[in-house]
Amino acid sequence: MGVENFKGSLEFRVTFAGPYDLETLVRHRLEMWREINTDRKLDNDCSVEASRDWIARNLFQGKLIGFVARTVDEVVAGSGCLWIREEQPRPFTRRLEAPYLMSMYTEPVYRRLGIAEAIVRCAISWCKSHGYDIIYLHSSPAGRRLYDKLGFKQTNEMRLHIHS
Repeated sequence: MGVENFKGSLEFRVTFAGPYDLETLVRHRLEMWREINTDRKLDNDCSVEASRDWIARNLFQGKLIGFVARTVDEVVAGSGCLWIREEQPRPFTRRLEAPYLMSMYTEPVYRRLGIAEAIVRCAISWCKSHGYDIIYLHSSPAGRRLYDKLGFKQTNEMRLHIHS
């Protein structure tokens, strides 16, 4: 998949992210966190450099696959990434790595037009073509309906925040 074109009320295409998309991926990731955490004040400024370094390093190493949706006028409408992360051996998986869908973000003016769904479908297609049999993600409440629609199932992960 080099380019996927989508039509509806808006014509756009989803392409793989390259080095020239780094700032978009960083901005979208931080905006995603800001919107998800409306109850907490986040200091995104301290995360910019760390996020930029992490994204750049993982893109370069092929451990992060970025997808960027653009309108026919080349305006960025949204993006998302697959992080190919190491997994522990389990009886029901064939590989010791698994894609994790992350940093999904659609620019507010382009929401509800199919941008996020197109990005997720491209990510699923990429995973299938590369022999992966599972995709993980953590969903915000806003994204849950889309992931349910595309066949993702909620799991019973638990978390403990340790405060010093």
